[in-house]
Amino acid sequence: MNAKPRLPAETYNAPAGAHTAFPADAHKADMIDGLRKGLEVICAFDDATPRLTQSELAARLDLSRAAARRYLMTLTALGYMATDGKAFWLTPKVMQLGHSYVASSRLPRTVMPVLQKLTDALGEGTNLAVLQDANAVYISRVSAAKLLSTLIEPGTRLPAHTSAAGRVLLSRLPEPELERWLAEHPLVGYTAQTITDKTALRRVLAKVREQGYSVTEGQFESGLRGIAVPLLDNNDQLVGAIGVSMAISSMTASAAMKRCVPALKAAAEQLRGQL
Repeated sequence: MNAKPRLPAETYNAPAGAHTAFPADAHKADMIDGLRKGLEVICAFDDATPRLTQSELAARLDLSRAAARRYLMTLTALGYMATDGKAFWLTPKVMQLGHSYVASSRLPRTVMPVLQKLTDALGEGTNLAVLQDANAVYISRVSAAKLLSTLIEPGTRLPAHTSAAGRVLLSRLPEPELERWLAEHPLVGYTAQTITDKTALRRVLAKVREQGYSVTEGQFESGLRGIAVPLLDNNDQLVGAIGVSMAISSMTASAAMKRCVPALKAAAEQLRGQL
């Protein structure tokens, strides 16, 4: 089993638009390693591995079996996990962690009314995403009446190189940060159309930055199109990316861009003064 990427012990990358009272290079002595590992245990569970045994978790996170058991038993006692005596799985209580962010963050509350108006006007699902490690993380979403094969919900993580929002966010990184990101994250292919060549992705990102929007088709899932633009605050600092998701079959790419890009840019400009 491949090891799950672990939270770094010394540095924590905040999403675009986030503010932290602690420096990015906080000293290891200031960190509580047990809390870090406890969060890693929660993050080890996903759609591919919704249940893990003590031994499987130990192998996944490079823990001793005794340590894995202590973390699992602690989280179970606190109500964040359940067990049948052999396997462990997350309980709905874990959702409180994400809800705390949504409830305490001004960004989702500010963006949601604008996304709702966009969805009403375009008839397509709209979203807000930020960059976190290798992924575009969707923190707000307004669904349309149409059904898509891929359901993007708050908390959904898509590989940044495959999503329109992710490419917008990557395109705004300073060159040294982009090179570091490319060095640290392999470009995995999900469909025959996925760009997995780093030189090709650099060219795409340069074009995205120049034109001010990104369009992807079939990069993560065949038949799905994404269109996104950067969301900036009044100081021209990147906050995230707002976008539209739709079926490729709904209209041509040129028609989709003509319909959606001006509306997304207008929404981003409207939000600029509120952020």
